[in-house]
Amino acid sequence: MASSPTHRRAAQPEKGLQPPRQPALALDDLAEGFPGDLTPHDRCDGLRFADVDLAGRDLTGTTIAECELTGCDLHETRLDLSRILETRIVRANAPVLKAARSTWHEARIESSRLGAVELYEAELDTFAITRSKLSFVNLRGATLKDVTLTDCVIDELDLSQATAERIAFRDCRIDTLLLHGARLQHVDLTGADLHTIGGLDSARGIVVSSEQLLDLAPVMAAHLGIIVSD
Repeated sequence: MASSPTHRRAAQPEKGLQPPRQPALALDDLAEGFPGDLTPHDRCDGLRFADVDLAGRDLTGTTIAECELTGCDLHETRLDLSRILETRIVRANAPVLKAARSTWHEARIESSRLGAVELYEAELDTFAITRSKLSFVNLRGATLKDVTLTDCVIDELDLSQATAERIAFRDCRIDTLLLHGARLQHVDLTGADLHTIGGLDSARGIVVSSEQLLDLAPVMAAHLGIIVSD
């Protein structure tokens, strides 16, 4: 695969590349929230949850709008079919987070440690993750639009069968990126250290730097069946 990566800064946007739109998120005058305020198939608005234990809670179909969750335990919290709207999650801990077919609109995740994140067939719209560590992120079949990841370390990111438009990685490291069957537009990888990439048949729509292209040359040659002589 690629040679040992070097640290890269995000490059200036290429001509014609459309960067993600990320409007500011203002959360003011929030009331104190308690675990009992969050229930399945219900709606929660305008609350701040600090250091609450939501591990193992079933919040299927919950709508969380204009809230902030700080220092919360989300291990094996079920957020399948949930809607996370105009909400910030800070310093969350979740070795396993289950959020299949969920919707994240104008949401932020910051300074968090997430392990296996199930977001398959989810919808991420105007969404950002910053200063976080993620192990395995399953976005198979998901729809992503205006998504930014900044200063993140990701062991494996699976975008197979996903539809993604205006995505940017800034000062990130991605050990494995899977693109099998993805439909991509304006996906800016110039700010990422890439170790392994799979699904090159579906790489149309990504933007890489000239340095990254050299790093990826052995993988591209192997994919095309090209033998490189020493």
